[in-house]
Amino acid sequence: MRKIIILILILLPNVSFADQGLEISCLNLKSALYGKKYKPLNFKLEATTFHYFDDKKGKFQTIKTNELDTGKDYFTARFDDYELGFQIILFEGEEKPRMTMSKYDFKNNKFLEHYACTVVSAYIN
Repeated sequence: MRKIIILILILLPNVSFADQGLEISCLNLKSALYGKKYKPLNFKLEATTFHYFDDKKGKFQTIKTNELDTGKDYFTARFDDYELGFQIILFEGEEKPRMTMSKYDFKNNKFLEHYACTVVSAYIN
């Protein structure tokens, strides 16, 4: 009898879900202003980690979520040469808030790029 129960438990499919997080895709605002084509930047924000692939360095950049600077409507990820600031903004006359992202060079005290972002809740693998 015990062998039958063990066999049933082994043969039953295991159902598991990944943690839910955010997939964030940001497009450079120069795309809309100048008609220039830019590759979107993709980010993942999970319960424990924020990460994205840095094309210039050719590797994944990660930061633990407890090291992010967070507030009510923003979070900032700081890396060696720059920081990425994400903010939720509700423009006047609109009902749905938007996410924007700015890349800031804190060594030279200037903003490098500004982006419009879309956010999707997803199960992150």
